[in-house]
Amino acid sequence: MDYFISDIHFGHKNVIRFCNRPFKTVHEMNSQIVEKWNKKVTDADKVYVVGDVFLCDIDEASSWINKLNGYKILIKGNHDYGERKMLEAGFDEFHRKLEYTMPDGRKALIQHFPLPDCLLDDYDLMIHGHIHIADKVIGKKINVSCDIWNYEPISIDTIQSLEIIRAKKDQFFSASVDKERMLTVSFKIPIADFSGCTDEIYSIINPHWPRKHK
Repeated sequence: MDYFISDIHFGHKNVIRFCNRPFKTVHEMNSQIVEKWNKKVTDADKVYVVGDVFLCDIDEASSWINKLNGYKILIKGNHDYGERKMLEAGFDEFHRKLEYTMPDGRKALIQHFPLPDCLLDDYDLMIHGHIHIADKVIGKKINVSCDIWNYEPISIDTIQSLEIIRAKKDQFFSASVDKERMLTVSFKIPIADFSGCTDEIYSIINPHWPRKHK
């Protein structure tokens, strides 16, 4: 079975207050998340962790990550380290984003930052995190933040059962760089999708940055 979760924030004391998590201490939060995870997940399962695993010392984080059952696949969030450190911390795979084929044949994009539906024409749905307090489904997007799923991974069966509602058609996004390296951006998007759009802009402008000659 495949499972999905995001925004665990192991070791992050302030997330308890920021997101009104029902834990008195960081240790209680970490322990409860591990316990809930292992009640569902076996070592025969895969878990896609859609970013923001911990905000603490990497050795401390590793002690918690290695308690978690299953084959652990990380899709990098804005609070995560690079590939080498995250693999050393206990993950089996590392990706910045990932295409995923649902059991029913639908095509999904897995990425930490949500994107507006107008940038998801190539996909039937998107699985994301980053937004801790929000609806579980907005348009084509399914939010797997642990804050809205009782701090535990959710199964692919649950995700498949969710109703996808098409977003309003008045969303739009465009970005381009001209020959003089001038960036033009125009968009009308939900505020929650802004971080994903900034990632999209960076992917467009990166090839145009001046490069130093060796």
